[in-house]
Amino acid sequence: MKTAQKVDVLGSPIPTTLLKLAWPMMITQVIQTLYNVVDAFWLGKLGKVVFSAPTVSFPIIFTFMSLAFGLSNSGIALVSQSVGSGRLREAERFAMQTVVISLITSLILAVVGYSFSGVILDVLGIGYPIKPEAEKYLKVIFLGMPFSFLMFTTAAIIRGWGNTVFTMKINSISIFLNIVLDPFMIFGIGFPRMEVAGAAWATVISRGVATYFSLRLLLKGSMGFKLHLSDAKPDPKAVKKIFRIGIPGAVGQAITASGFAVIMGMISRFGPAVVSSFGVGNRITSMLSMIGVSMSGAVSTMVGQFLGAGDEAGVDRTVRWGFLETFSIVGTMAILLFFFGAEVTRFFVDDPEVIELGKTYFKFVSPSVPLFTMVSIVMGAFQGAGKTLYIAFINIVRLWGIRVPLVKTLSEFYGYKGVFLAMTVSNGLALLLGYTMMKLLKWKVKIV
Repeated sequence: MKTAQKVDVLGSPIPTTLLKLAWPMMITQVIQTLYNVVDAFWLGKLGKVVFSAPTVSFPIIFTFMSLAFGLSNSGIALVSQSVGSGRLREAERFAMQTVVISLITSLILAVVGYSFSGVILDVLGIGYPIKPEAEKYLKVIFLGMPFSFLMFTTAAIIRGWGNTVFTMKINSISIFLNIVLDPFMIFGIGFPRMEVAGAAWATVISRGVATYFSLRLLLKGSMGFKLHLSDAKPDPKAVKKIFRIGIPGAVGQAITASGFAVIMGMISRFGPAVVSSFGVGNRITSMLSMIGVSMSGAVSTMVGQFLGAGDEAGVDRTVRWGFLETFSIVGTMAILLFFFGAEVTRFFVDDPEVIELGKTYFKFVSPSVPLFTMVSIVMGAFQGAGKTLYIAFINIVRLWGIRVPLVKTLSEFYGYKGVFLAMTVSNGLALLLGYTMMKLLKWKVKIV
């Protein structure tokens, strides 16, 4: 992993720099989507009940992983602004402190999640026949939670430094390993037949491999950025700053994820067919959202480094180009999904009822996806500035203030279509909220 793969954020044209930073993350997301497609393909062969287990489990996992995302926010903001200010050694110190905190936190959450998986599913109203399969899946994922935490944290640190190619390569290895392991572990080819638990084990093993290589190369410092074991001893000032930035984002993510979990509980009442169609639709629209997340990651790195360098005009230009490039890419793909939603659904689950429901999902939801990806740009800018409280506010209002009440109300009048409509309306209103905050609040301030 050569040092040359680091992008010169402050010395290159903004439109091309955004794409240079974003394209490796986009490739990673495409490969991740390929894994999701393969995972869904194999699980779909076992029927809609097994297929539904990871779908209902995702919001629960996302809730626990919110602390990883919060710590990642700290890593990006502190590392990028330190680099922009010309203080590489300080960036490395913040990075090591973040890794240690991430490891300790993940071990605690792994124990809690594994012990209470069944209780959580009961609270959310996930009952038979989906609950037994979902519980099998959750327990394995919780066992591997430290790998997931460290994978996200190291990726965020390296991205804040300005190198997105490294994480693309590491994640690609992990995802392709996951793809290879899936059929063997699900159907018992050379392994015991584990079905949905096999899919979870494939994920845990592949993330463990990614974590190993990431930490090994960072500790060696072979790409120009090094983790020093001498920095592992907790530094009260650094820990305080990491938590001050990370906790608001983590809390916001947790509250947001719990909102998704509640919504999934509402959707599950419509039966496995609706859950399956939602699972397919959500996987695909999430792919488009990930393009926005990739651009958001590029924006956060650039905003952080421009703020560290004291260049506010560079921050403004970065955000404008982020909006334009993201809307152009995602808007084009959303149009295709609007017209070919049934064909996409059929690829995963060849069930006439699920296919028709999937077609309806894409008609309702795909037009709003470009709007949500633009919300990601707003949050990326706030992330680079370390304003994670603003991100938390947007996420909480979008889910609990808008989407959850709308899903509850509209689903009572329009059934499952009300759920899809609520998703579309909440995406549009979230963009309005985020853009207004960006214009009215003072957020372009250094934190290092």
